[in-house]
Formats: sequence, structure tokens, C-alpha cells
Amino acid sequence: MRVCIISEFFYPDNTGGTGSALTQMARSLKDNYEDVELDIITSRHLYREKGEALPSQEDWDGIHIFRLHTPFPRNKRFIMRLAANVAFSTSAFAKLLLRKRYDVVLVTTAPPPAPMAAQLYKALTHIPFVYLIYDLEPDRALSLHILSRKSWIGHAVRKIQKRWMFGADRLVVIGRCMKDYLCNHYALPQQNIDVAPVGFDPMTVVPTPFSKFKNQHGIKGFVALYSGNFGRYHNIDVILDAAKEFKSSKTDVTFVMVGDGAQKNHIEERIKLENLTNVKLFPYVPQIEYSDLLAAADVCLVTLEQGMEGICVPSKFYSILSAGKPTIAMLSKMSEVAMVIHEGKCGLQVNPGNVKELVTSIHYLKDNPELTEKMGSNARHELVTKYTTDHTVSHIHQILLECTLLHPIHRHAIVADRGTIEDKGALSSRGPDRK
Repeated sequence: MRVCIISEFFYPDNTGGTGSALTQMARSLKDNYEDVELDIITSRHLYREKGEALPSQEDWDGIHIFRLHTPFPRNKRFIMRLAANVAFSTSAFAKLLLRKRYDVVLVTTAPPPAPMAAQLYKALTHIPFVYLIYDLEPDRALSLHILSRKSWIGHAVRKIQKRWMFGADRLVVIGRCMKDYLCNHYALPQQNIDVAPVGFDPMTVVPTPFSKFKNQHGIKGFVALYSGNFGRYHNIDVILDAAKEFKSSKTDVTFVMVGDGAQKNHIEERIKLENLTNVKLFPYVPQIEYSDLLAAADVCLVTLEQGMEGICVPSKFYSILSAGKPTIAMLSKMSEVAMVIHEGKCGLQVNPGNVKELVTSIHYLKDNPELTEKMGSNARHELVTKYTTDHTVSHIHQILLECTLLHPIHRHAIVADRGTIEDKGALSSRGPDRK
């Protein structure tokens, strides 16, 4: 099964986002399934930094990577970023045409116009494609008022997005809330959508009882950690407002914030102007130190702006589960993260923007250390039993296999060689449990 994955960011990118998630997924797919031959079409950039361009080609332990020389999209105005995204998608389509014939193409939402390449390729070759949605555009931009709902460009992009969704042979989302959103807002039939959570490799982040990071920076008291993107769709102010409450009450709680993004300057200004001495701000730590960082936390914080459920799912949540830490999730009860927390009893959910609920929840966990520890062990158990990368990849592999059977030429060849279509489940010769 010759598979091509299109994603703007990929290995060696390990700083979060789609690139990191897809890197883990591709590695597991190649390592666990002998029937997969895997090519990646990506860019020569890393997600969070514009440094020296990566090599144009690389063989990463059997995964063939082809990197395109396209503009760096981040830190640009919307129109310039859109132009850079279209340039990548156009180049990806050209690369598909120059490569050998694939059995199936998997395309992600990084960048948002990437499905254009897969759909054009399908129109010319009849090769099926799987559309894997991580973050949904233009819905995110519309929800954050980056785009006006009355603008012609917002209306046009949404119409094109719907065409890509209906054009895909299989549509995959990373949360149940996203499936509901697509059914309600794009009129997609439920049976056309598969749910495959991002997942996480449990060996990448493991529970650690001791934290060098905590000792090195002299962090004391009960630690509430926020680590990740300070993006526009994360309600950071609610965390700072809670920190202000704890400072006023002189409660021994320290808020540790690690990351970067659009709101970083705003965070620095609030810490300085309001003298929030119980808030410690740090840049991203290297991936090798991530387990140690999470070990510093008593509880980890996840937040989304109101209305963002169904449009994106915070992938960092799964690394928190892997670390064996409870989560306080400031997002809708209908979001995927809140559902997992409820099902696994591995944290607390509070309504978005509700400072009082956040303060009460932190107090509750601080005052009940045995419960906090139990939630942490539940978190690790939930990850290992349901949400590992291998769990996700097992589902993705089956979807890719079924899509391969959709093409008349491939269907005929497989049936002639291996038996009836009904026996297609046997074609997966080696799953993760038989590695």
C-alpha cells in the first residue's frame, strides 16, 4: 500500500502542533505495518521557528521525505499567510504528479488549502484521498473575528472547504465534538466521518516523581502549569485572573506558564503591571526536557475560547495524560477533552472564562492531595488503554486500506491476489499488538 502524506510541517519538527502529531503517527504507521510504503510531502521549515532550511530530501528510517521550497507562513498578515499556504499546496500537487502512482493520499489541515492538492490529484488520477482535520479553517478565523462572517473571502473559503470535505473518500477528525460540528455546520452525514484522536506515544512522556525544572527555578507550593501556545484561541486571561485571586489571598499556589505565541507580550505586561509574583513565565523547553517540566506540575491547565469546541482539540492534553497529571480544562462540556476527563475521572472541567470556578477547582485539588494523585494515575491509565499513537494508527491504517480498495484497479488486483473484499480485514498483517 503506497501512501503519500501531505503536511506542511513534519520531522524533525517536535515543538508541538500538527507536525509533531503527524511525525509520531507516520513513524508508528511505518514501524508497525509491513504493507505500508510511506512518502511525505512537506516544507523545509520548522513550525515555531524560521531557521536554516531543512534538506530537500531525506530517508528517515524507511520514510521518504520530500521537502518543498515554499514561503515561511508564520508571523505574516492573513492575506500573505494565505498566499504562502496556497503556494505550498500548489507545489505539493506538482510533486504528486512527478512522483510514482500512489494507492491513497492522506492530507491534513496544515496548511488549510492542502486538500486542494489531493483533490486535484484525484480528479486526474482517480486516486482516493483521506482528509484528516486537526484545526478547522475558516471556522477558527471566523470564530476569532479574524475574518468577518459577512466577508466574501470567508464565505468563499467556507464553500471551498465544504467541497473538499465532500470530495474526500474518508473524512477523519480528532474529536467527537468535531464530528458533531461538521454534521451541524456542513451537513455532513455522521457515517461519513471517522474519529481518530491525536493520541500520544506513552514512552515519550512518562510519569516522573522528581522535577529538575522545579528545583532549578525555585518553584514552590502547589503548581498549576500551562504549557503550550499562547494563541488567540486560548483564554489566557482567565489563568492570570485566577493567579491574581490567589495572590490576594496569599495562598501558596504558583502558576507556571511555558510557551510562546500571539499573547506572550500581553502576559508579560499583565505580570509586570499587576505584580503577579506567583506567575512564572518561561520559553518552550526542549522535547527531551518535557517529561521533567510536566513533573513539576500538581495540575495542568487546558483552555479554549468559548465557541472553539468542535473547531480544534488541544493536542497537548494527551501528553498531560501520558505524564500522569490531572487536568483542569476550561472549555465546554461538549468538547472532546471534557468528555475524556469525565469518562476517565482524570481531572475537572470548568466553564470557559469562569475565574471563580477555576479558583475553586484549584483549591479543591490542593486540599485533596489523595484525590489529585488518583486523578493523575487515572490519566495515565486512560492514555495507555485508549489514546496511544498506536491506537490511533491502527484506525488510520484500516481507513487507508479501505480507501485503497475503492479504486477499481487496486480493488481488482487485491481481490485476484488475496480473496474477496470481505476478507480485507486480514490484509492488515501486523497491527501494533503484533509488532
